[in-house]
Amino acid sequence: MNNFLLSRQLTAVFLLATAFTATADDAQTDLSEMTFKGDYDDHQMRDVIPFEAIPQAPVLNVEQALNTFELAKGFKIENVAAEPFLFNPVALAFDQKGRIWVCEMTRYMENLTGSTEDKADGTIAILEDTDNDGKIDKRSVFLNDIVLPRTISLVKGGIFYADQQQLYFTEIIEENGEIKPGIREIVDPTYAEGGNVEHKANTMLYAMDNWYYNAKSDRKYQVLPHDAPLETGSAEIYRNQYWKLARASTDYRGQWGLTIDDSGYLYHNGNSSPVQGEYLLPGELKHNPGFWPKVDAISIGPSAIYPARMNPGVNRGYLDGFLHTDQQNYGKLVNFTAASGSVIYRGDNFPANYYGLAITPEPAANLISARFIKKADGILSGEPAFPGHELLTSTDERFRPVNLYTAPDGSLYLADMYHGILQHKEFLTSYLAKQIVARDLDKNNNNMGRIYRVSWKNKKLEHTVNLAGLSAEQLIPYLTHANGWYRDTARRLIIQANQPNIGVKIKPLIQLNQSATGVINVLWTLYGLNQLDLTSLQQIFNNPNTTQNVRKTIIAVAKKLPAEQHNSFVAMLMPEIKNYELALQAATTSAFLNSANVLDLLKRILDEHLNKPYIRSAVVSGLADRAPKFLAHLNGAYPDDEFMYLINNLGKKPADRTNRAQLSESGKALYDLGKTLFNGKGGCTGCHGADGSGLSGIGPTFWNSEWVLDSKPRLAKILLHGMQGPITIGWQTWETSVVMPGYAQRQDISDQELAAIATYIRNSWGNAADTKSHITADFIQQIRIQTKQRSLPYKMEDLID
Repeated sequence: MNNFLLSRQLTAVFLLATAFTATADDAQTDLSEMTFKGDYDDHQMRDVIPFEAIPQAPVLNVEQALNTFELAKGFKIENVAAEPFLFNPVALAFDQKGRIWVCEMTRYMENLTGSTEDKADGTIAILEDTDNDGKIDKRSVFLNDIVLPRTISLVKGGIFYADQQQLYFTEIIEENGEIKPGIREIVDPTYAEGGNVEHKANTMLYAMDNWYYNAKSDRKYQVLPHDAPLETGSAEIYRNQYWKLARASTDYRGQWGLTIDDSGYLYHNGNSSPVQGEYLLPGELKHNPGFWPKVDAISIGPSAIYPARMNPGVNRGYLDGFLHTDQQNYGKLVNFTAASGSVIYRGDNFPANYYGLAITPEPAANLISARFIKKADGILSGEPAFPGHELLTSTDERFRPVNLYTAPDGSLYLADMYHGILQHKEFLTSYLAKQIVARDLDKNNNNMGRIYRVSWKNKKLEHTVNLAGLSAEQLIPYLTHANGWYRDTARRLIIQANQPNIGVKIKPLIQLNQSATGVINVLWTLYGLNQLDLTSLQQIFNNPNTTQNVRKTIIAVAKKLPAEQHNSFVAMLMPEIKNYELALQAATTSAFLNSANVLDLLKRILDEHLNKPYIRSAVVSGLADRAPKFLAHLNGAYPDDEFMYLINNLGKKPADRTNRAQLSESGKALYDLGKTLFNGKGGCTGCHGADGSGLSGIGPTFWNSEWVLDSKPRLAKILLHGMQGPITIGWQTWETSVVMPGYAQRQDISDQELAAIATYIRNSWGNAADTKSHITADFIQQIRIQTKQRSLPYKMEDLID
């Protein structure tokens, strides 16, 4: 054990036995000479909640911390691991033995300046319960030289993990009960390139389609046998003795954490959105090489929260609307501001009505929130599982749940970083720094951490079955297990084992005496093995008792049917396209079907569901490279302007569409200057993306946005004084806690430059607001004079006429 780790463990042992309080008078940190990057010149850092009204935040030992929790009726919470076995956990994974592999980000904001975050002593540790009493009693350090480890995932032969920059594979060697690393190699040197700690790729979730997906990323990775063909659009980036690794692009999604439901749909979040879902399976709109649609992330349910303690220690707590000021909820956070690693609960411990619950941690408010997911034609929505309450709340300000997991025993596991400072230095405001110092939250930030288990009081937890050493054939029964962790683990192990003809032994599980979730998992396992056949699929598809979700899955996995079976499969689909869900999946799957009748199938889908969500885009995706043939099939055109717009713009990325040529001569010059500013000192890309399409949970899209196009005075006001979310654009509400700073107080941005930014965003990405014209500096100056008394960012209601 190295000296640093020993010192940290000794400190943790001491803290377990003591708790202390601190007041503003005790604080020794001098803030007067410090600069905070999160401050905006035009923001007044006022104390909405008087300091004397704010409870202290002492370090609590586990027993004391457990007494701060309040849970929804019927649930209980237990500690699984804590210091000295665990420090600052941010992500974890269970291996096939049920052991916990955990990333410990011990140098994240250890102090107000984050001065130690580049130290390479972050840890990946293995936690074990050797006596099966439900508590961790053995800690093994696997790696201890990582800069801020953030990603951990199991793979054949070892683990994937990531630091601040790169993705690695490290081999696991296990001998005589001891675990040690073998080969350790970089597999993607740019996995988490650029950005700061809060905005880097993470997660590596093994999904239904045999790809690993990530949050805050547009990359996916696939482990394949050495001799296996690569999927279209992917490229090999690494190989070792066990497998080769392919990488491909996918939809950019989420910020921290990623989860999956029983059918393979992905869920993630933004800071201010508790959980966001995708109505389509990943990548379904990207099968046409000339089509680049932006897949919507749909917020699930309201963002309101119900903390147990007041929460003035949030970065923008000085702004109106962030904290309640009424007597009953005084000082409590109103909405999500730091949503973290959500989970779709798929265990077998909670009551059946909670299966599939979307559960999200909110570390800034010290709580865990839960929502039921509702799905209608093309729409995801949600409603609180515990109206006016939460699944779990704590009065301990240091309780920082950052990731959630369905565990092998069927319960819900919480990774609690147990940390004082949540906000990274790149965004920290002087307001929040004052809050931190007042309650000594800048101390004891690298020597504590907890994992908790939430379970149902009246149901015994299942014993974890050791799957290690089981053959692929022995793992088959676990493909239909009641607990999603077993289904996912068995699917991964079977596929990565790559045993020839194992599908023959798996196919008998496709029958109606299995649960629908089990059948779906079996279908995706056969998909990953490339061992599907039409007879097996037809048998269950045509059974009247088969659920719609199973039938949709059959259509999805049919992408890998042998080519000679495509005509028969399309014929089977023809009568089914009156059902919107089946038609939508059939449209995207069509990209992989080489059948003479597939163009007729796509036309029928358009005719039947033209104005329903996603249909036009799904058909364009399903055409793949056959758009000319489709138009010929239609005698030249389809009678719908929106669909023909998509067809006529194939090959043109939205980010490349510009109205520059139609501007005035002065407008062209302003456009060029605005583009430089947008990508440079204006700082717009960090929140809205280089293509102006927006970043979920951070900054809304500029594409066809009424806030950009409809009113020049309104846009000028926002540029000058900023805006605070939420904001509705078209049918979608963008929930964001990130406040757009105004440029009115920036001496380095002139009115001419603001006019340039406005002209650029009003005439890019398909926007065409200033044909033969432009925004002028005089106009910006006029709005500046009219609004010179404005001191706070606008809210949406301030700007609606």
